Amino acid sequence: MTAIKLAHWHNGRAPGARVEVTDEELALLQRDGRVAEVLPDEAVPEAPAEEPDAQPDEAAPEPEPAAAAAEAEAPAKSSRRRR
Repeated sequence: MTAIKLAHWHNGRAPGARVEVTDEELALLQRDGRVAEVLPDEAVPEAPAEEPDAQPDEAAPEPEPAAAAAEAEAPAKSSRRRR
């Protein structure tokens, strides 16, 4: 079976719906212009191995305040407009 994305209504399914069709149905739907996209076969992704010693993202070090200090030292801009 092939997965497609519909371009128009078909069998009560709205445009944009993902539908599984046979090769014969696919040919007929393509002929009628009802197929927006033939979707690739989805492989089952393997679950990543979890490391028990991994630290959560919350323990990441905070960025240094060097950027904030550089902004504070920059001269203030004038609010007057030039003509």
